[in-house]
Amino acid sequence: RDLHSFPTRRSSDLGRGRINAYDFGAALGSRMGDLHEVNTQRNTYQLKQVFSARETFERIYSDDSLNERSLARTLKTINEDLAVAVDKYRLKTWADGAGTTVIQTSTGPVLNSGSFTAAALSTSNIVKTLLTISTMLDNMYVPESGRICFMGLTDVITMQLADELKYQQEFTNKGAINGAVRKLGRLTVVGVPDSIMPTGAKAIIKWKGASADPRKMTWTKIYPNVEGHSGPILNAIWRYDSFILAHKANGVLVLGDSSAAPQVMPTAAVGTSTNAGKITFTSSGATKVYYTIDGHNPKVADNGTSVVHEIASGTATDALTADCYIQAYAAKTGNVSSGIAKWKFDAANNTLTALTYDQIVEI
Repeated sequence: RDLHSFPTRRSSDLGRGRINAYDFGAALGSRMGDLHEVNTQRNTYQLKQVFSARETFERIYSDDSLNERSLARTLKTINEDLAVAVDKYRLKTWADGAGTTVIQTSTGPVLNSGSFTAAALSTSNIVKTLLTISTMLDNMYVPESGRICFMGLTDVITMQLADELKYQQEFTNKGAINGAVRKLGRLTVVGVPDSIMPTGAKAIIKWKGASADPRKMTWTKIYPNVEGHSGPILNAIWRYDSFILAHKANGVLVLGDSSAAPQVMPTAAVGTSTNAGKITFTSSGATKVYYTIDGHNPKVADNGTSVVHEIASGTATDALTADCYIQAYAAKTGNVSSGIAKWKFDAANNTLTALTYDQIVEI
């Protein structure tokens, strides 16, 4: 099969329905409220990440049978290295696709908007910080079951030594001694090597249903005899990828507190007079801002039903002439992308209303 013919996974990502207050005083046919069309974003996900391996043992080292068995054992070590590489890619993909980014300030965790003063996680604040950002997911109606918090091992040590957990023998024994998965409130905390955490991300909380993360062995073959070579050759190919589902982005939250923390979420302002309807997005230091005007997730491209617009930070868009829901995020080279900011635009009154992180927008 041609390697450029990537396998695909199709998903019809259904938005949420709405509920209305039944109005006994309304005219017949209108008592159930206005008709609302559920926003379905149909996406095709292509597995574009490919790893390969090509290994050999020379015949002069040992007999043919041992050579082939050695290559089979070598394949297991390659799989171990592959697991690390795939995990690093997934963590970066989840972080960039997160619907919400949070920064750690001197007063506690806040949504990533505007300027901030960085404050490192410590034994005195880490437990409160993790419980607080977990509550943010509660306020976005993310299911409690299946949440995993990924943290670098250095920060996991800080958590294990946290003031609140000093005398929690069950936690410290199972976590620090037995190396078991840590439980903190509704969070399952998993430590990962510091080197594979995205730069600036201190913690990534992900609900299991927020992403699709396929990985499969596409092809492996040991050739016992190859012309011009004195030993067997192992060839192998793996395909894998990771995708945040369009309507599930709120199921991923990133906490960062370094100089390379998640990019600041964009703010927006609407022009007046001759600039009416023109929206200016601003994000300090951002290279680009990406936005949609139909309520679709701008981080997930779909099959032509939505257009993701690209604009430089501080530049006005073309004038909008109809009511719409806007979603936007900011990007900067070297930083994790910002969370998704949301607004409602009222064309008749030329007003732009910011929507808080806990408001669900489904068009």
